[in-house]
Amino acid sequence: MPKPVVITADSSADLPPGLRAECGIHFLPLHIRVEDKAGLDCVDIFPQEIWDAFRARGALPKTAAPSLAEYQEFFAGFTQAGADVVHISLCNQFSSCHSVACLAAQEMNAGAQGEVHVVDSMNFCTGSGMLCMQGAKLRDEGLGAAEIARRLCALREKVRAVYFLDGITFLSKSGRCPSIVAMCATLFNIHPAVTIEGATGAIVVGKKYRGKSAAAAESWLRDSIRKFLDTCDPSLCFFMHTPEMPPEQYEPMNRIAAKELQGVGRLIMDTVGCTVVSHVGGNCYALVGMEK
Repeated sequence: MPKPVVITADSSADLPPGLRAECGIHFLPLHIRVEDKAGLDCVDIFPQEIWDAFRARGALPKTAAPSLAEYQEFFAGFTQAGADVVHISLCNQFSSCHSVACLAAQEMNAGAQGEVHVVDSMNFCTGSGMLCMQGAKLRDEGLGAAEIARRLCALREKVRAVYFLDGITFLSKSGRCPSIVAMCATLFNIHPAVTIEGATGAIVVGKKYRGKSAAAAESWLRDSIRKFLDTCDPSLCFFMHTPEMPPEQYEPMNRIAAKELQGVGRLIMDTVGCTVVSHVGGNCYALVGMEK
């Protein structure tokens, strides 16, 4: 009789708690530090605290992968109960999460417990979350852990995640882009669209929207939805936003998404967690689907 399979991920995958509970997906939280406060992603530290500290004092957060011991304890909670684990990690190019998870899996697989298979999502945010959802679907179809991991390595190239950044000041202050680029983006009201290449994990800057943030975001959303409807599987789509926005800002965008994507089997609209906010700041959106 095959072993039961558990789907896990680090918390950067940004699936809402209710959806994780519904689909049986388990998260291991990353570590976050905001000024003098340290804790776990969306357990002790929440995105609003990150944004408030940056806006008030220019304070930048720091993120860190769980330790080897934390991964081992997390995996053992499932393997000791007789299950195999498929773990979807944050892209190896962005974090040490993948390498630490792999090391923990290697050490655990040397014993007599259940096996742990680690898959590099080649993505972040809900792009990784979408891969978790595919893993849960394959699990429910009765596939074993090794086969699920193999299929996810192929499916990750089909994840289509596009992000709207209100600006790149946050990235500049964290050293992730030159300050002169951020200054020009601010001066000319430039709002870049960013995608992640599923085959390599490379960040690709796409169309650059100009003008006021709300109008630029709406143009980005309509453009992105048109591409989504042409290329993506209509069974599942995510439309996410950073959580510091007031309702009057995100609700018009949600209405557009709901209207234009009314043919989608399931449209999930929610907020992202600390990892994305730590890297891009606020006023950002993500549209995520799977290529047909």
